[in-house]
Amino acid sequence: MIKRSSRNSSIELLRILSMFAIVIHHYAYHSTFKWWVYNTQYLGALKVNLFLHFFGKLGVDIFVIIGAYFLCEKKFNFRRPINLMLVTIFYSFGIWIFLKFILQTKLLVPTSLKTILLPFPLPSGYWFVYAYVIMLFAMPFLNIIVNSLNKPKLILLIKGLTFLWSILVVSFNIFSGKPDTSLDNFGYTQTTFFFLLYFIAAYVRKYSGKILNSKKYTAIGSVVGLLLAVVCACLADSQKLFNGILNTFDINGPIVIATSVFIFSFFRNCQFDSQMINYIAGSMFGVYLIHEDSFVRPIIWNQLISSKLYIHSGLEYLTAGLIFSLLVFIICIIIDIVCRRIIFSKVINKLTVYICTLLITIEKRTLNDSETK
Repeated sequence: MIKRSSRNSSIELLRILSMFAIVIHHYAYHSTFKWWVYNTQYLGALKVNLFLHFFGKLGVDIFVIIGAYFLCEKKFNFRRPINLMLVTIFYSFGIWIFLKFILQTKLLVPTSLKTILLPFPLPSGYWFVYAYVIMLFAMPFLNIIVNSLNKPKLILLIKGLTFLWSILVVSFNIFSGKPDTSLDNFGYTQTTFFFLLYFIAAYVRKYSGKILNSKKYTAIGSVVGLLLAVVCACLADSQKLFNGILNTFDINGPIVIATSVFIFSFFRNCQFDSQMINYIAGSMFGVYLIHEDSFVRPIIWNQLISSKLYIHSGLEYLTAGLIFSLLVFIICIIIDIVCRRIIFSKVINKLTVYICTLLITIEKRTLNDSETK
Protein backbone atom coordinates (compact mmCIF):
# COMPACT_ATOMS: atom_id res chain seq x y z
CA MET A 1 0.00 0.00 0.00
CA ILE A 2 1.35 3.44 -0.95
CA LYS A 3 1.67 5.76 2.04
CA ARG A 4 0.62 9.35 1.76
CA SER A 5 3.27 12.02 2.10
CA SER A 6 3.19 15.77 2.48
CA ARG A 7 6.44 16.22 0.58
CA ASN A 8 6.54 18.16 -2.66
CA SER A 9 6.48 15.50 -5.38
CA SER A 10 8.48 17.79 -7.65
CA ILE A 11 11.47 17.39 -5.32
CA GLU A 12 10.83 13.64 -5.10
CA LEU A 13 10.80 13.50 -8.91
CA LEU A 14 14.15 15.28 -8.90
CA ARG A 15 15.44 12.69 -6.43
CA ILE A 16 14.48 9.98 -8.94
CA LEU A 17 16.06 11.85 -11.87
CA SER A 18 19.27 12.50 -9.94
CA MET A 19 19.66 8.80 -9.13
CA PHE A 20 19.05 7.92 -12.78
CA ALA A 21 21.78 10.41 -13.69
CA ILE A 22 24.09 8.52 -11.32
CA VAL A 23 23.20 5.20 -12.94
CA ILE A 24 23.91 6.45 -16.46
CA HIS A 25 27.18 7.91 -15.20
CA HIS A 26 28.15 4.43 -14.01
CA TYR A 27 27.39 3.15 -17.51
CA ALA A 28 29.94 5.66 -18.80
CA TYR A 29 32.49 5.17 -16.02
CA HIS A 30 32.50 1.42 -15.27
CA SER A 31 31.76 -0.17 -18.63
CA THR A 32 34.06 -1.72 -21.22
CA PHE A 33 34.77 1.44 -23.25
CA LYS A 34 38.31 2.63 -22.43
CA TRP A 35 37.29 6.28 -22.26
CA TRP A 36 40.48 7.31 -20.43
CA VAL A 37 42.50 6.50 -23.60
CA TYR A 38 41.88 9.35 -26.03
CA ASN A 39 41.22 7.91 -29.48
CA THR A 40 40.01 10.23 -32.24
CA GLN A 41 38.36 7.25 -33.93
CA TYR A 42 35.73 7.35 -31.19
CA LEU A 43 35.58 11.11 -30.71
CA GLY A 44 31.78 11.29 -30.60
CA ALA A 45 31.52 8.61 -27.91
CA LEU A 46 34.32 10.24 -25.92
CA LYS A 47 32.53 13.59 -25.86
CA VAL A 48 29.24 11.95 -24.88
CA ASN A 49 31.09 10.01 -22.19
CA LEU A 50 32.55 13.24 -20.85
CA PHE A 51 29.11 14.84 -20.61
CA LEU A 52 27.75 11.74 -18.83
CA HIS A 53 30.50 12.19 -16.26
CA PHE A 54 29.18 15.71 -15.65
CA PHE A 55 25.62 14.41 -15.58
CA GLY A 56 26.42 11.80 -12.93
CA LYS A 57 28.34 14.19 -10.68
CA LEU A 58 25.44 16.61 -11.03
CA GLY A 59 23.15 13.81 -9.81
CA VAL A 60 25.33 13.25 -6.74
CA ASP A 61 25.30 16.93 -5.75
CA ILE A 62 21.55 17.24 -6.27
CA PHE A 63 20.86 14.09 -4.27
CA VAL A 64 22.91 15.40 -1.33
CA ILE A 65 21.34 18.87 -1.55
CA ILE A 66 17.85 17.34 -1.44
CA GLY A 67 18.69 15.42 1.73
CA ALA A 68 20.39 18.40 3.35
CA TYR A 69 17.48 20.71 2.45
CA PHE A 70 15.13 18.63 4.61
CA LEU A 71 17.68 17.93 7.36
CA CYS A 72 18.86 21.47 8.03
CA GLU A 73 15.67 22.40 9.93
CA LYS A 74 15.05 19.05 11.63
CA LYS A 75 16.06 17.71 15.00
CA PHE A 76 18.67 14.98 14.96
CA ASN A 77 17.31 11.45 15.07
CA PHE A 78 19.43 8.31 15.25
CA ARG A 79 16.86 6.57 13.06
CA ARG A 80 18.08 8.12 9.80
CA PRO A 81 21.76 7.07 9.89
CA ILE A 82 21.07 3.76 11.64
CA ASN A 83 18.41 2.76 9.15
CA LEU A 84 20.70 3.66 6.24
CA MET A 85 23.53 1.65 7.77
CA LEU A 86 21.28 -1.38 8.31
CA VAL A 87 19.94 -1.20 4.76
CA THR A 88 23.53 -1.00 3.49
CA ILE A 89 24.49 -4.06 5.55
CA PHE A 90 21.35 -5.85 4.32
CA TYR A 91 22.22 -5.34 0.66
CA SER A 92 25.98 -5.75 1.01
CA PHE A 93 25.73 -9.11 2.79
CA GLY A 94 22.58 -10.17 0.95
CA ILE A 95 24.08 -9.65 -2.50
CA TRP A 96 27.38 -11.29 -1.53
CA ILE A 97 25.65 -14.36 -0.06
CA PHE A 98 23.25 -14.62 -2.99
CA LEU A 99 25.99 -14.47 -5.62
CA LYS A 100 28.59 -16.58 -3.83
CA PHE A 101 26.56 -19.33 -2.18
CA ILE A 102 23.22 -19.48 -4.01
CA LEU A 103 24.21 -18.73 -7.61
CA GLN A 104 27.80 -19.87 -6.90
CA THR A 105 29.11 -17.07 -9.07
CA LYS A 106 32.84 -16.59 -9.40
CA LEU A 107 33.17 -13.06 -8.05
CA LEU A 108 35.39 -10.74 -10.06
CA VAL A 109 36.24 -8.83 -6.88
CA PRO A 110 38.29 -11.10 -4.57
CA THR A 111 37.23 -11.30 -0.93
CA SER A 112 38.44 -13.01 2.21
CA LEU A 113 36.99 -13.39 5.68
CA LYS A 114 39.40 -10.72 6.90
CA THR A 115 38.32 -8.13 4.33
CA ILE A 116 34.65 -8.90 4.96
CA LEU A 117 34.74 -8.58 8.76
CA LEU A 118 37.50 -6.01 9.41
CA PRO A 119 37.66 -3.20 10.29
CA PHE A 120 33.85 -3.43 10.22
CA PRO A 121 31.59 -6.16 8.83
CA LEU A 122 30.70 -5.21 5.26
CA PRO A 123 31.55 -7.22 2.13
CA SER A 124 31.10 -4.27 -0.24
CA GLY A 125 31.91 -0.66 0.49
CA TYR A 126 30.16 2.44 -0.84
CA TRP A 127 32.00 5.78 -0.72
CA PHE A 128 28.74 7.70 -1.09
CA VAL A 129 27.10 5.92 1.85
CA TYR A 130 30.14 6.50 4.07
CA ALA A 131 30.12 10.22 3.29
CA TYR A 132 26.34 10.53 3.62
CA VAL A 133 26.19 8.70 6.95
CA ILE A 134 28.90 10.94 8.39
CA MET A 135 26.91 13.95 7.20
CA LEU A 136 23.84 12.55 8.97
CA PHE A 137 25.74 12.12 12.24
CA ALA A 138 27.25 15.59 11.83
CA MET A 139 23.81 17.08 11.19
CA PRO A 140 23.19 18.51 14.71
CA PHE A 141 26.58 20.25 14.70
CA LEU A 142 26.14 21.52 11.16
CA ASN A 143 22.75 22.91 12.18
CA ILE A 144 24.34 24.69 15.14
CA ILE A 145 26.69 26.42 12.70
CA VAL A 146 23.85 27.28 10.30
CA ASN A 147 21.60 28.67 13.03
CA SER A 148 24.40 30.70 14.61
CA LEU A 149 25.21 32.52 11.37
CA ASN A 150 23.19 35.30 9.79
CA LYS A 151 22.79 35.51 6.03
CA PRO A 152 26.02 37.47 5.24
CA LYS A 153 28.12 35.18 7.46
CA LEU A 154 26.61 32.02 5.97
CA ILE A 155 27.34 33.37 2.48
CA LEU A 156 30.91 34.12 3.57
CA LEU A 157 31.30 30.56 4.87
CA ILE A 158 29.97 29.11 1.60
CA LYS A 159 32.26 31.34 -0.46
CA GLY A 160 35.31 30.39 1.62
CA LEU A 161 34.65 26.66 1.44
CA THR A 162 33.83 26.92 -2.27
CA PHE A 163 37.21 28.52 -2.89
CA LEU A 164 39.05 25.88 -0.82
CA TRP A 165 37.16 22.74 -1.83
CA SER A 166 36.04 23.65 -5.35
CA ILE A 167 38.14 26.24 -7.15
CA LEU A 168 41.44 25.46 -5.43
CA VAL A 169 41.01 21.68 -5.52
CA VAL A 170 40.00 21.64 -9.20
CA SER A 171 42.97 23.89 -10.00
CA PHE A 172 45.34 21.51 -8.23
CA ASN A 173 43.91 18.58 -10.18
CA ILE A 174 44.42 20.39 -13.49
CA PHE A 175 47.87 21.81 -12.63
CA SER A 176 49.11 18.81 -10.69
CA GLY A 177 52.66 17.97 -9.60
CA LYS A 178 53.41 20.63 -6.97
CA PRO A 179 55.85 19.02 -4.47
CA ASP A 180 54.78 18.36 -0.87
CA THR A 181 51.21 19.44 -1.53
CA SER A 182 48.06 17.35 -1.43
CA LEU A 183 44.35 18.06 -1.44
CA ASP A 184 43.87 17.01 2.18
CA ASN A 185 46.14 19.89 3.19
CA PHE A 186 43.10 22.08 2.52
CA GLY A 187 40.64 19.81 4.33
CA TYR A 188 39.08 18.44 1.15
CA THR A 189 37.58 14.98 1.07
CA GLN A 190 34.38 13.75 -0.53
CA THR A 191 32.90 13.66 2.97
CA THR A 192 33.84 17.22 3.96
CA PHE A 193 32.60 18.42 0.58
CA PHE A 194 29.14 17.16 1.55
CA PHE A 195 29.29 19.66 4.43
CA LEU A 196 29.62 22.46 1.88
CA LEU A 197 26.57 21.14 0.02
CA TYR A 198 24.77 21.03 3.37
CA PHE A 199 25.48 24.72 3.98
CA ILE A 200 24.36 25.57 0.43
CA ALA A 201 21.10 23.67 0.93
CA ALA A 202 20.56 25.44 4.26
CA TYR A 203 21.07 28.80 2.56
CA VAL A 204 18.50 27.92 -0.11
CA ARG A 205 16.02 26.89 2.57
CA LYS A 206 16.54 29.86 4.91
CA TYR A 207 17.25 32.76 2.58
CA SER A 208 17.08 31.96 -1.17
CA GLY A 209 16.30 35.34 -2.70
CA LYS A 210 14.73 36.69 -5.87
CA ILE A 211 16.73 34.52 -8.28
CA LEU A 212 16.49 31.15 -6.52
CA ASN A 213 12.79 31.69 -5.75
CA SER A 214 11.96 32.33 -9.40
CA LYS A 215 11.01 29.52 -11.79
CA LYS A 216 12.13 31.68 -14.70
CA TYR A 217 15.59 32.51 -13.38
CA THR A 218 16.31 29.02 -12.03
CA ALA A 219 15.18 27.47 -15.34
CA ILE A 220 17.52 29.80 -17.23
CA GLY A 221 20.37 29.00 -14.82
CA SER A 222 19.75 25.26 -15.21
CA VAL A 223 19.72 25.40 -19.01
CA VAL A 224 22.82 27.60 -19.14
CA GLY A 225 24.69 25.22 -16.83
CA LEU A 226 23.76 22.16 -18.91
CA LEU A 227 24.59 23.91 -22.19
CA LEU A 228 27.93 25.06 -20.79
CA ALA A 229 28.72 21.44 -19.91
CA VAL A 230 27.78 20.35 -23.45
CA VAL A 231 30.01 23.05 -24.96
CA CYS A 232 32.93 22.06 -22.72
CA ALA A 233 32.50 18.39 -23.67
CA CYS A 234 32.44 19.32 -27.37
CA LEU A 235 35.73 21.24 -26.97
CA ALA A 236 37.57 18.13 -25.72
CA ASP A 237 39.62 17.63 -28.90
CA SER A 238 42.77 16.32 -27.22
CA GLN A 239 43.80 14.13 -24.30
CA LYS A 240 44.95 17.19 -22.35
CA LEU A 241 41.67 19.05 -22.86
CA PHE A 242 39.68 15.91 -22.07
CA ASN A 243 41.52 15.40 -18.77
CA GLY A 244 41.27 19.07 -17.83
CA ILE A 245 37.54 19.26 -18.50
CA LEU A 246 37.03 15.93 -16.71
CA ASN A 247 38.60 17.44 -13.58
CA THR A 248 36.17 20.36 -13.69
CA PHE A 249 33.29 17.90 -14.05
CA ASP A 250 33.87 16.30 -10.63
CA ILE A 251 31.35 16.69 -7.79
CA ASN A 252 33.21 19.78 -6.55
CA GLY A 253 33.48 21.49 -9.94
CA PRO A 254 32.09 25.05 -9.96
CA ILE A 255 29.83 24.38 -12.96
CA VAL A 256 28.49 21.20 -11.34
CA ILE A 257 27.75 22.95 -8.04
CA ALA A 258 26.09 25.98 -9.63
CA THR A 259 23.98 23.90 -12.00
CA SER A 260 22.86 21.58 -9.20
CA VAL A 261 21.71 24.57 -7.13
CA PHE A 262 19.72 26.02 -10.04
CA ILE A 263 18.11 22.69 -10.94
CA PHE A 264 17.19 21.94 -7.32
CA SER A 265 15.78 25.43 -6.84
CA PHE A 266 13.68 25.12 -10.02
CA PHE A 267 12.12 21.84 -8.89
CA ARG A 268 11.61 23.25 -5.39
CA ASN A 269 9.66 26.14 -6.90
CA CYS A 270 7.34 23.71 -8.68
CA GLN A 271 4.54 22.14 -6.67
CA PHE A 272 2.49 19.04 -7.34
CA ASP A 273 1.44 15.90 -5.52
CA SER A 274 1.90 12.34 -6.75
CA GLN A 275 1.84 9.46 -4.29
CA MET A 276 3.33 7.15 -6.90
CA ILE A 277 6.37 9.39 -7.41
CA ASN A 278 6.78 9.77 -3.64
CA TYR A 279 6.69 6.01 -3.23
CA ILE A 280 9.18 5.30 -6.03
CA ALA A 281 11.52 7.98 -4.66
CA GLY A 282 11.75 5.96 -1.45
CA SER A 283 13.71 3.29 -3.33
CA MET A 284 16.47 5.52 -4.68
CA PHE A 285 19.04 4.56 -2.04
CA GLY A 286 18.15 0.95 -2.75
CA VAL A 287 18.85 1.51 -6.44
CA TYR A 288 22.28 2.85 -5.57
CA LEU A 289 23.11 0.04 -3.13
CA ILE A 290 22.11 -2.67 -5.59
CA HIS A 291 23.66 -1.54 -8.86
CA GLU A 292 26.81 -0.01 -7.31
CA ASP A 293 27.60 -3.05 -5.16
CA SER A 294 31.23 -4.08 -5.72
CA PHE A 295 30.20 -7.56 -6.90
CA VAL A 296 27.17 -6.57 -8.96
CA ARG A 297 28.86 -3.67 -10.75
CA PRO A 298 31.26 -5.75 -12.93
CA ILE A 299 28.45 -8.20 -13.75
CA ILE A 300 26.21 -5.39 -15.03
CA TRP A 301 28.69 -3.19 -16.87
CA ASN A 302 31.28 -5.75 -18.01
CA GLN A 303 29.48 -9.06 -18.48
CA LEU A 304 25.86 -8.22 -19.29
CA ILE A 305 26.39 -4.83 -20.94
CA SER A 306 29.36 -3.89 -23.11
CA SER A 307 29.43 -0.22 -24.02
CA LYS A 308 32.37 -0.64 -26.41
CA LEU A 309 29.94 -2.20 -28.89
CA TYR A 310 28.31 1.22 -29.38
CA ILE A 311 31.29 3.60 -29.45
CA HIS A 312 31.44 4.07 -33.23
CA SER A 313 28.76 6.75 -32.99
CA GLY A 314 28.18 9.30 -30.26
CA LEU A 315 24.41 9.08 -30.72
CA GLU A 316 24.47 5.28 -30.65
CA TYR A 317 26.62 5.32 -27.51
CA LEU A 318 24.23 7.75 -25.81
CA THR A 319 21.10 5.85 -26.89
CA ALA A 320 22.49 2.55 -25.65
CA GLY A 321 23.44 4.19 -22.36
CA LEU A 322 19.96 5.60 -21.83
CA ILE A 323 18.25 2.30 -22.65
CA PHE A 324 20.53 0.05 -20.59
CA SER A 325 20.66 2.46 -17.65
CA LEU A 326 16.87 2.76 -17.62
CA LEU A 327 16.59 -1.02 -17.64
CA VAL A 328 19.03 -1.35 -14.73
CA PHE A 329 17.23 1.47 -12.92
CA ILE A 330 13.78 -0.14 -13.22
CA ILE A 331 15.01 -3.61 -12.21
CA CYS A 332 16.74 -2.19 -9.13
CA ILE A 333 13.55 -0.34 -8.11
CA ILE A 334 11.53 -3.56 -8.37
CA ILE A 335 14.13 -5.52 -6.37
CA ASP A 336 14.21 -2.87 -3.64
CA ILE A 337 10.42 -2.69 -3.35
CA VAL A 338 10.02 -6.46 -3.17
CA CYS A 339 13.03 -7.38 -1.03
CA ARG A 340 13.53 -4.45 1.34
CA ARG A 341 10.20 -2.64 1.49
CA ILE A 342 7.87 -5.65 1.45
CA ILE A 343 9.68 -8.80 2.62
CA PHE A 344 12.29 -7.48 5.06
CA SER A 345 10.86 -4.07 6.06
CA LYS A 346 9.61 -5.21 9.50
CA VAL A 347 12.93 -6.82 10.41
CA ILE A 348 14.95 -3.76 9.37
CA ASN A 349 12.56 -1.39 11.15
CA LYS A 350 12.62 -3.41 14.37
CA LEU A 351 16.42 -3.54 14.35
CA THR A 352 16.50 0.21 13.68
CA VAL A 353 14.23 0.93 16.66
CA TYR A 354 16.22 -1.39 18.95
CA ILE A 355 19.61 0.12 18.06
CA CYS A 356 18.26 3.67 18.24
CA THR A 357 16.82 3.03 21.70
CA LEU A 358 20.18 1.64 22.82
CA LEU A 359 22.08 4.64 21.43
CA ILE A 360 19.68 7.13 23.00
CA THR A 361 20.20 5.45 26.38
CA ILE A 362 23.98 5.62 25.97
CA GLU A 363 23.75 9.27 24.87
CA LYS A 364 21.67 10.24 27.93
CA ARG A 365 24.02 8.47 30.32
CA THR A 366 27.05 10.09 28.73
CA LEU A 367 25.52 13.58 28.92
CA ASN A 368 24.39 13.03 32.52
CA ASP A 369 27.85 11.82 33.54
CA SER A 370 29.41 14.87 31.87
CA GLU A 371 27.06 17.26 33.70
CA THR A 372 27.76 15.73 37.12
CA LYS A 373 31.55 16.07 36.77
